[in-house]
Amino acid sequence: MPSNFNNQLMKLKSTLLFVILSGISFAQTRDFKLGKVTEQEKNIKEVSYDKNANAVILSEEGKMNLSFSNYYLTVKRRIKILTEKGKEEANIQLRYYSENKNESISGIKGNTINVVNGKEEITPIDAKEIFDVSINQLYNAKRFTFSNVQVGSIIEYTYTKSSEYNFSIDAWNFQHDIPTLFSEFKLNNQSNGGYSIITIGDEINAKYKGKTSSTTDWILTDQKSYNDLKYVYNQNDQSERIKLQHDSYHTGTTKSSVMNAWKDLIRDINSKYDSYRNPSAMRDIAKVIPDGATEIETLRNIVEYVNNNVKWNNIYSIAPQKTNKSVLKDKVGMSADLNLFLQEILTAKGFNSYLILGSTRQYGQVLLSYPLINQFSSVITAVHLKSGQVILLDGAQLNKDQVEFAPLEIFNYYGVVLQKGEPSFVKLTQKLSEYEAIISYQFLKDKVILNRQDRFNGYFYDQEADEENVLKRYVTESMDQRFDIENSDDLEYRDNKYKKSYKAVNKQVGSPFYNFANPLRAFLSKYTFDDKNRQRKVEFEFPYFFNIQVKSKIPEGYEVVIDEKYKAHHKSELGLEYYQEAKLNDNVLTISYQFILPEGVYEAEKYNDLKQFFDKIREESNKEVLMKKK
Repeated sequence: MPSNFNNQLMKLKSTLLFVILSGISFAQTRDFKLGKVTEQEKNIKEVSYDKNANAVILSEEGKMNLSFSNYYLTVKRRIKILTEKGKEEANIQLRYYSENKNESISGIKGNTINVVNGKEEITPIDAKEIFDVSINQLYNAKRFTFSNVQVGSIIEYTYTKSSEYNFSIDAWNFQHDIPTLFSEFKLNNQSNGGYSIITIGDEINAKYKGKTSSTTDWILTDQKSYNDLKYVYNQNDQSERIKLQHDSYHTGTTKSSVMNAWKDLIRDINSKYDSYRNPSAMRDIAKVIPDGATEIETLRNIVEYVNNNVKWNNIYSIAPQKTNKSVLKDKVGMSADLNLFLQEILTAKGFNSYLILGSTRQYGQVLLSYPLINQFSSVITAVHLKSGQVILLDGAQLNKDQVEFAPLEIFNYYGVVLQKGEPSFVKLTQKLSEYEAIISYQFLKDKVILNRQDRFNGYFYDQEADEENVLKRYVTESMDQRFDIENSDDLEYRDNKYKKSYKAVNKQVGSPFYNFANPLRAFLSKYTFDDKNRQRKVEFEFPYFFNIQVKSKIPEGYEVVIDEKYKAHHKSELGLEYYQEAKLNDNVLTISYQFILPEGVYEAEKYNDLKQFFDKIREESNKEVLMKKK
C-alpha cells in the first residue's frame, strides 16, 4: 500500500494560498468598543440573507501579536439574539490546550445590552461566574453565561488567548455556525521567522488574490453560517479562515528547523512508538488467539480479542502514552495506544501490518506540503492480506462483523506511513457500501400485505442506529399507505451483510388507484447543488451502490399504466450510473432501481457535471407507476 506520491502532490489542487509573512502595521477600519453599539445594530431584527437565523454576529475582530516564542490573540465579538433558540448563544466556551500550561485565556469581559423604553440597559459579566473547566486530559475551557438575555439582546465579550504553540496556528475564522455581518483579522508579526499564511475559502482567496504578500488586515462581510456548506467532510475546516504555519515542525517540546523533512518527522514518531512496544508480550498474546480458516477469520478473531480486553477512552492521539503491557493491564487507552496494541498483535500473528498517521474528518484535512505534526490527530492500522487486499482498521473502534469497513471518521484524504525509509503517503479510500432491498405487495380481498427484506453493509449501518428505523433511513416504502407491522425479524449479520425483514398490513382496500413511487425519491431529493462558483472539492460521506426491486401481483379488476418515458438509464463520465425500469410479466409488476456513486470525493471542476447528473435522476425519481381499476 505505501507508495511515493511525489508526482501526485505536485498536481494537488486546493483553494489554499501560501505567502510569506512580512512586517505588520494595523489599519483602522472599525472602532469596536464594548458598550458602544450603533443604532443600526439595535434595529436589526433578522439577517437579510438568512431569514431563519436565530442569532447573528454583528461584528468581530481579532488582533494577533506574533513573536518568535509565542503569540497573543485579542478577540472582540458582538452578537444579536434574534429568536428564543438564539439565546443559546449566551453560553460561551473558550477552549485552550492545558496539558503543559503553555496556553491560557485571560481578560474576559463582556456585557448584555438591552434596549428598554428607548434606553440602553447594560449588564456586565460577573467575574465570579467565569469558570475554568476540564474537557479532557488535554484541554480546558473558560465557560460563562450572559445574564438577562432576551430576544433582541446584544451580547458582547472580549478575551485574550496567549500560547507558546506558535508553530501552527488556527489564527482566525471568518465563518461560524451563525451568520456574521462583519469580521476582521489583524496581524502584527514580530517573529522575524519564516511563516506562511494559508487562506482557506472561496471568498477570501478571491478577494485577496495577488494582494496577500502585503496584506496585514483581512475583512470579510455578510458571511453565511458554515452549516450552509454542502458536500464537505468538515464544515468548519472548509470555512473562510486563516492559518499560520511556521517553517518548522514540533514533536512534543522539541522544535526542528526543517521544513520539508517528512523523513525526520516519521523517524521521530517511530522512535516514540518503539519505546512503547513489547514484542515478546504480544507474541504470547498471539498464541492464545485462534487461527481462522481464512485470513479474514483470523483477523476477526484478533478484533474480538482486542474488543474483549481493552477499551478506548474516547481520546484521539498520535503518539502512545502506555506500553502494550500497560494497555492490557489497565484495559483502557488512547487511540494511539490501542492501534499500537492491535498492530503488534497482527505482526505477531504473521500479518504484514503497519501504522498510518492521519487526521479525522472532525479534526481537519492534512496539508501534505507541510510536514507538521500538529496537523495529525489519529493513528490507524493497515493490514496486507496475501490476496493483495489492504484493510484499514482503527484499534479504538473495531467492528468484528465488518472488519473491512473502518470508521468513516478516518477517511480524510491522505495518511503518512510510519515505517523506516523514504516517506510514503497513502490515499485513504473507502470500500463501496452496498444496499439491496426487495419490497413485495400482495393484494387480498380484505387487506394489502407488505413483505420487505433488506440486506446491506458498510456505512449504511452504524452501531448507534435505531433498529426500528434502520431500513427507512435510505429506502422508503414504494406505496404511500399506512402499513402496521405484524412481525419483524431482528437485525442480524450473515454472509457479509446485515439482514432485516418484516411483514406489515394495510386493511384499507378497494382504492380506485394505487401509485408505486420510487423508494429512493426521498434520499435523492437531498442532493441539490446550488453553489455558483464552487472551488472546494465535492465530498460525499461514502461511495455506495443501491439495487432495489418492488414487486406486486396485479389484483383482479386492476390494470397497470406504465408511462413510455418511465424507463431511464443515465451514465456519467465520472462513473455515476442510474437505472430504473418497470415491467409487467404474467400479471406481476416488477420495478427495478439501481444507482452507483463510485467515489467519495470529486474535484471542484466536476461540480457542474455532478449537478447535471443529480438533477436528471432527481427528476426521474419523481415518476410513478399507476395501478388503477379497469
